[in-house]
Amino acid sequence: MDKITLENILEPISLQNFFQNYWGKKHLVIRRNKYKNLFTWEDLDNYLNRYPNIKSLQIIEGTDKTKDGRWCLDKILKGKLKLPLYSKDTIYDLWKNKNKTFVIPFAEYEKQDLVDVCFEFERFFGRGQVNVYASPNANSKSFPAHADATENFLFHTEGKTKWTIYKEFTPDKPETIIDEFVLEPGDLLYIPSYMYHKVDTIGPRILLSIHFANKPDQTLDNFKITPYSQNKRSKWYNWAPYKKIKVVRKVQHVKSNKSNWSKPYFKESK
Repeated sequence: MDKITLENILEPISLQNFFQNYWGKKHLVIRRNKYKNLFTWEDLDNYLNRYPNIKSLQIIEGTDKTKDGRWCLDKILKGKLKLPLYSKDTIYDLWKNKNKTFVIPFAEYEKQDLVDVCFEFERFFGRGQVNVYASPNANSKSFPAHADATENFLFHTEGKTKWTIYKEFTPDKPETIIDEFVLEPGDLLYIPSYMYHKVDTIGPRILLSIHFANKPDQTLDNFKITPYSQNKRSKWYNWAPYKKIKVVRKVQHVKSNKSNWSKPYFKESK
């Protein structure tokens, strides 16, 4: 993957165009085949197979509903939510047979690319996080029309989802639909804070919500960009020891007419 910069993330929209015409004002859809490997089915498989030894997991409309309809692993483990701790078999059944949507909050440290994305966004915005939303099929539930208090950058990596964008911002009610579209792998959607929106699953999908608060008193006339050195987020460390790369020559086997030859004949491929 190329170096992750906000310029590359928003391409072909320039930074000036984005902050002058979209930031805090209206949504933006960027169609391209880019960043679709930020979190894949393989990544989800690896994460859930570690259950219950994982940091967090939420299930939308789980068997035992909370006030907002979510079963939350981290709150149960901390004793803040009085619900049963599901077995791994039950978790799998909720996904495979009950078609529940799973949410992985604070997923930024699952992959280096996600940390790098957060580092880049936090030059322009406040502290943020990555939530992974995954659904097994079209019958999976998602959240109703709502608005978030953060700037949302939504990276679609697997499958398709239908989106509905409303004209209204909170505290008004969502009434006027201004756009409807389907996101596919590689697409990026920006939704300003407090703008109403709704997502519907139309098949198996993975979507990353990478969202950030705005910096205090951040305006176009007084716009502050934080240097990497001043970011307080813990960086991604490369723990692998240095290994010298062994160069292996590619060989091309040549057929021989001899029936009793004892070793292959080969030559270097150019």
